Amino acid sequence: MPKQIEELPLVGIHIDFASGIPLYKQLYSLLREAILSGRLKGEQKLPSTRTFSNDLKVSRNTVVQAFEQLMIEGYITGKIGAGTYVTNEIPDKYILDRKAQSVAKNKSKIPSIKLDKKFGSTGLIHRNISEDKIAPFQNGLPSLDDFPFSTWLKIINKNGTYLPRLQFGYKSSTGYEPLKEAIANYLRTYRAVNCTSEQIIIINGSQQGLDLISRVMLKENDNVVLEDPCYFGTKASVLSAKASIFPTPVDDEGISVDYAAKHYPKPDFIYTTPSHQFPLGSTMSISRRLKLLEYAYKNDAWIIEDDYDSEFRYTGSPLPSLQGMDKLNRVIYIGTFSKVLFPGLRLGYLVLPSVEMVNPFAIVKSLVDRQSPILDQVVLSKFIEEGHFTKHIRKMRILYKERQEFLIAELKREAGSLLEVKPSGAGMHVVAWLPDRFDDKKISVIAKENGLVISPLSEYILKFKRRPGLIMGYTAFNKDRLKTGVNILKRILKAQ
Repeated sequence: MPKQIEELPLVGIHIDFASGIPLYKQLYSLLREAILSGRLKGEQKLPSTRTFSNDLKVSRNTVVQAFEQLMIEGYITGKIGAGTYVTNEIPDKYILDRKAQSVAKNKSKIPSIKLDKKFGSTGLIHRNISEDKIAPFQNGLPSLDDFPFSTWLKIINKNGTYLPRLQFGYKSSTGYEPLKEAIANYLRTYRAVNCTSEQIIIINGSQQGLDLISRVMLKENDNVVLEDPCYFGTKASVLSAKASIFPTPVDDEGISVDYAAKHYPKPDFIYTTPSHQFPLGSTMSISRRLKLLEYAYKNDAWIIEDDYDSEFRYTGSPLPSLQGMDKLNRVIYIGTFSKVLFPGLRLGYLVLPSVEMVNPFAIVKSLVDRQSPILDQVVLSKFIEEGHFTKHIRKMRILYKERQEFLIAELKREAGSLLEVKPSGAGMHVVAWLPDRFDDKKISVIAKENGLVISPLSEYILKFKRRPGLIMGYTAFNKDRLKTGVNILKRILKAQ
């Protein structure tokens, strides 16, 4: 047994019971820091777990957990209950006095990352990497209060228990086959997409779909026609592949094919959101869709159809997907469950034009993250197969239409002289147009300071300037929250 020097006094060992950090982790960190700082010497005996427990007012099990972790990592030795000592085998170079620690900390190098504005505004990027605060008028967020989580949890409990253990191993990077089959059946029925499950790859949201396309298909200096304004994640993926961006204006019928054909006669890719243009909200007409397909065929170009929230259409009959009208297999179709179910699910899908294209995508997907979480895929497949998915969509379509109508009525009544807003036939947000004298970015910043989340339209502009506008989501908020949000926004606008 190592020679006992002295038993450790409990000086400087303070547990913060209000912290969210588990108590045993706090104790482990405090003891580890004391050893590495040299305050605890080699062969020094620690108090018994019972003494620690009594003095710190924590359970004995908390102390045992901390001791066990320190033993595993080699900081202490001995047998709990028979005497525990600081090990004398830690190399001197790891034992730093306080002064040396301070010097080392000051000299440590933290990677310095400068955000390149060409990938997106600083505000957009920070919102994308931070935890969302669910506040009016955040766009793209479904009503989490109205999602049938009880049904979802029942499916988890049932399938988590009976799912064969082999399913928990490494599986195909293209996704869980029953889920792909369920998605294919849904898309054929409700979106007129021509596909089989073999053409589908399960992805972790639409952004990963864009990233995979850029990795697999985009080459340096390829010409990519983008809608303007455009989702900033698409722009970032194209620029990451060192391709060239060709901004193309959008009107009430969608992307201007005539402008693109005149100015960009040789595109390699065309990105579009035909069901509900993001962020302006227009729906591409049938004639414009046919013209876009002809433009792609003529140039042997690929079309990327981002169908991010097509489930929510409030007026007229649902229009078929662009992919369903494609006769020459030039459309790559992207869908996501983040908008229709909940963003934390992080599941979406790519529908590739042919089965032959799947293997390259499967290889790259396997290198990026191997596969999407299997249990989430299993639960989602059952959720779709048992009819909960389409039932939820029908319910949300009615709810969201009511919320859009309420928001527009409130905006017109409270701030009609300060902004202009029109109904949108689809989607999860509306655009509130501001007078030219306003700065929508400034309004967005002030709104955030007052508890609102509003995206300025100008942050999505690539080239073609438009009047200032605010992108206002309504789907996640009941009437009381929408009304309160409108009143706050009115005060902000009147103060400008």
